[in-house]
Amino acid sequence: MSRFLFPRFPAELEEEFSRVYNEQAAPVARIALMLGVTIYLLFYIWDRSVDPGNSWKTLLVRIAVAAMVITALLIPRGFFVRHLQAIMTTCSTAAGIGHIAILSLVQDGFVIGIPGIVLVLMYNFVFFRLLFVPALISGLVTTVGHDAVAAKFFLTPSVLAIDNFFLVSTLVSGAAVAYLLESLFRNQFLTDRALGTERSRTNQLIASIFPAPIVQRLTAGEQVIAESHGEVTVLFSDLVGFTTLTKRLSAGHLVEVLNDYFSTLDRLTEKHRVEKIKTIGDAYMVVSGLGGEHDNSAEHIAEFALEMVQVIHEYAQRHNFPLKLRVGISTGQVISGVIGMKKPTFDLWGETVNFASRMESHSEVGHIQVSEATYWRLQEKYFLTARGDVDVKGIGKVPTYFLTGRKPSAGAYVPPRRIEPEDAESATGDSIISLLGG
Repeated sequence: MSRFLFPRFPAELEEEFSRVYNEQAAPVARIALMLGVTIYLLFYIWDRSVDPGNSWKTLLVRIAVAAMVITALLIPRGFFVRHLQAIMTTCSTAAGIGHIAILSLVQDGFVIGIPGIVLVLMYNFVFFRLLFVPALISGLVTTVGHDAVAAKFFLTPSVLAIDNFFLVSTLVSGAAVAYLLESLFRNQFLTDRALGTERSRTNQLIASIFPAPIVQRLTAGEQVIAESHGEVTVLFSDLVGFTTLTKRLSAGHLVEVLNDYFSTLDRLTEKHRVEKIKTIGDAYMVVSGLGGEHDNSAEHIAEFALEMVQVIHEYAQRHNFPLKLRVGISTGQVISGVIGMKKPTFDLWGETVNFASRMESHSEVGHIQVSEATYWRLQEKYFLTARGDVDVKGIGKVPTYFLTGRKPSAGAYVPPRRIEPEDAESATGDSIISLLGG
């Protein structure tokens, strides 16, 4: 921010500051105009007391200035805000010139009327919410106009010098206050802008950690986030060959490969409208159907699984990496919730989650193994091959199937558009972090 003579930003930032400042200043400026015009008219009592014979002339001046101010008050809000500085400068200058005219009309006006000019300057520099430059211009016009008329027609140099002690002191003090206030507003604007940027980044981070409905519930103030889901489909995947790859690559290159891998899968979750839950090492977990937005949650997971296997296979071939995926899927009931105060996480629990994990660990490299529950939800639109009974640790022998593709008769798959809750978009990172105890 430049501080040569007066505070100022670069052009684009200056435009944004002016818009924000005028939005915030407009309500106060309107109140100041209403109060100012009321006092300006009430000062007609002073006119009548000082010079009853010429008071009808001063009344015309006051009515003319009041009409201008009232017209400004009737301007539509949008126009008033956009042109706030010009409107308030015009009103302030008109009040100053009008008062000079009144002092010219009443007897000994320039001798006894100096407090009125001081009052006009006070409104100009403080109450009207003018920025430094327009406030200074209006203040100078009023002060110089007063001195020019007074010196030409009414006051001797010695009396004018005494009057100027008050006028110039008021002008300098008012200008200093206007400058300091504008500097304060500009610094606050920069602070708010930086906070807004950080808040936006925090919101994006929160949205990447929690599903949108969970963000909405956290914002609403819920302390315990837990929910039972009648039917969802859970997928676990494991990157086979990654351990071997760690021996071939440097640490930096290895992290780069992992980042490519997870970023690719993250993009696929957006495409197929499934929810990423977490990663553990090179394992990846997603779920579909938590919000009840899908008629058949298994189909969305199936589309995600088929494409992820194909994409990672192509990536491995392109870079000559010995990488393949092993995938497991299961459908059923789960419980979801947010746990932890430090680094809180959203997770799933239940037999379906355990079963999906077992489907992955007991699957074959390059294959997508699904449970029987998932099979019955996919068999009409997808090719599935019976693998037979598999002895699953902790469960026993269960029938499983390999998902191999989509049937042509099922038609092209078009992921539905998800409508995110509006509250999740407006949640501030500060409020969410405080809710989580951070």
